[in-house]
Amino acid sequence: MANPKFASPLEASSNYHPCAPSPYHALRTAAVDTAVSMGYDYDSLAEIPVDWSADQDPNNHVSNPIYAKYASTANMRLFESFATVMGDKYADMLRGKAIGPVLKGYTYNLKRPAAYPDSVLVGNRLSDVRPDRYFTTTTIWSLRQQAVVAECAGWVVFIDFATGRPADLLKAGEPYVSLHAQIKDKVEKANALHAEWEKKHPPKRPSSQL
Repeated sequence: MANPKFASPLEASSNYHPCAPSPYHALRTAAVDTAVSMGYDYDSLAEIPVDWSADQDPNNHVSNPIYAKYASTANMRLFESFATVMGDKYADMLRGKAIGPVLKGYTYNLKRPAAYPDSVLVGNRLSDVRPDRYFTTTTIWSLRQQAVVAECAGWVVFIDFATGRPADLLKAGEPYVSLHAQIKDKVEKANALHAEWEKKHPPKRPSSQL
């Protein structure tokens, strides 16, 4: 189903239409099923249409900085899933009060070009959690290609905004202890699913690297 043949340019951009029948429905379902099977957090998934004017470079490919924008959408979706245990403290977290997550470092691996018309699916796979941080891989799929176009590996630190220093969630009381437990549960589920996926789909060893 990768790179499907569209009947017209309008059908190729039908991912923008809120109601029209679209080949993207099947492409979306296939990509989501794959992402979840690989251990990506369902709550963090986001679909983003590629913008012809704002997202592309002069070569008509999605420009490198745009992938960071795509990844930030999935990061925000993941943060929003924390509201289920954070309660009223979630609003404080967004306002930079009390304790909140801060992206501290990341590296990008751009795997293949993406271009308009298309939509990307973005999701987070959490791989480790410590008292004051968690580690995640944010992956971006092209729906048309049904393939990964970029990956971002990084970590997020919980900061006490009053001191500017990392905060130990296990010592910060509720709801932060429950938040750590929620993240730990996501990590354990993700790692189990990812291990099963790699067992069934052993990663190919590249013949050479740039």
